[in-house]
Amino acid sequence: MKKIVMLTCQKATGYCTGAACLQAFHSRTGSFAQYEDEELQVVAFMHCNGCGVMPKTDEGLQEKVDRILQIHPDAVHLGVCTMYKDGTRCPVIENIYSIFQEHGIPIINGTHNSARLTDIGAPIPQK
Repeated sequence: MKKIVMLTCQKATGYCTGAACLQAFHSRTGSFAQYEDEELQVVAFMHCNGCGVMPKTDEGLQEKVDRILQIHPDAVHLGVCTMYKDGTRCPVIENIYSIFQEHGIPIINGTHNSARLTDIGAPIPQK
């Protein structure tokens, strides 16, 4: 069984329920279509700690990152909320996912379908 983590923006918690991410997961649409008939389990739905807060400088965020690393997920999927409207990704999120990449965890672009995600489901290359 593959263990999946979804990483989203803290700002989105003011308007997002996570329903679209979870619906895409359960219906195997969006970035989850690539898993076809594999057994999957969402092991975490993680939010950053807000703009400007980087791991190693914020104890709470570092604790979250460490917990995810202890789970040993097979992939971390980045919500569309982690992108700006111009298509670039938040530097806080980039910093977080680079830590996961350093530990060999693939980072996947997107969860549910969105016009901003032209390469949904594609692995994000390591920097």
